Amino acid sequence: MKVELWEIFMALVRAGLWEKETDLPVVPGLTDWESLLEASRAQAVEGLLFRGVSHLPDSKMPPAQIRLLLMADADSIERNSGRIASVQDGVLKEFARHSLPAVVVKGTEAAKYYAFPALRESGDIDIYCPDFRRALELFPHAVPKPDGSASFVRDGVEVELHPRYFDLHLPDSRLPEVPSRAAELLMLSAHIFKHAAGAGIGLRQFCDMAAAMSHPYDHEQFRESLSRAGMLRWHSLLCSYLVEDLGLDPVHCGSGFAPCNPSRLRKIVMDGGNFGFSGSLRSRSDNPGIRKAATALSLIRRIPFSVRYAPREACLGFVSLVGGNLTRTNRT
Repeated sequence: MKVELWEIFMALVRAGLWEKETDLPVVPGLTDWESLLEASRAQAVEGLLFRGVSHLPDSKMPPAQIRLLLMADADSIERNSGRIASVQDGVLKEFARHSLPAVVVKGTEAAKYYAFPALRESGDIDIYCPDFRRALELFPHAVPKPDGSASFVRDGVEVELHPRYFDLHLPDSRLPEVPSRAAELLMLSAHIFKHAAGAGIGLRQFCDMAAAMSHPYDHEQFRESLSRAGMLRWHSLLCSYLVEDLGLDPVHCGSGFAPCNPSRLRKIVMDGGNFGFSGSLRSRSDNPGIRKAATALSLIRRIPFSVRYAPREACLGFVSLVGGNLTRTNRT
């Protein structure tokens, strides 16, 4: 996508994310609107594009056929969100009936920070299970995965059970209490880093992070958690992108925020799309082995990036890769 069109796309995403009026420097033609719609699907932010368009002046509205497609996408996302919410509620009730703790993580939980939660597209349900052994006994049909999690399908929705809350190589004693705002923000940040340093990451997860950070949290507690994880430099890069591209108010980044150039992160987002599935070998093959090899190749190519911004996590991630523990990229 041309830089000028990408800037229009981001202006509309920002308008949808923060529910603010916006305008465009030019009136996109039909072909450009089709490209914008395609980009929103590749980045899994169709709901935000739909909301962003609603904040345009009448003179800049897209053609009728584009508006109809946007409404159809939005309706589909809302219906899917309702179905996922119903399944999630049922699964959590089973945990509760057996007095088992369970914490929903990432996608469906991050949606609560949006003005219109049902328009945040979700692919599956992720649940952290502190007593993982008993969780597997409760759901014996769950299939184990290479990363240590297990999943099952209910009413067409994949449910993933996780033995750990964080994508970090730190003992629980050095991590914030779960659930807590500091834990949630650290988990979202680490999840973005993991994919940015590997197969790729799209706009949806950055919107989750921006929306979550815009709500009150203890800045010092979060910064201390980042410091223990060795991710302060990564946090500066991440916040720089959230501020510069997504319009997050810098005040939400904390007093220690040091802005830097987010162009490298911007390129990862533009090139990879949702979890790196745009324009890569992973998107062109149905073979799990080929997709896994493509993920490993991406991780190796991004060694300079990952070592620069979170060296501890990068090095331990490479050790895991060599040991055959590369996680399967999820669809959250």
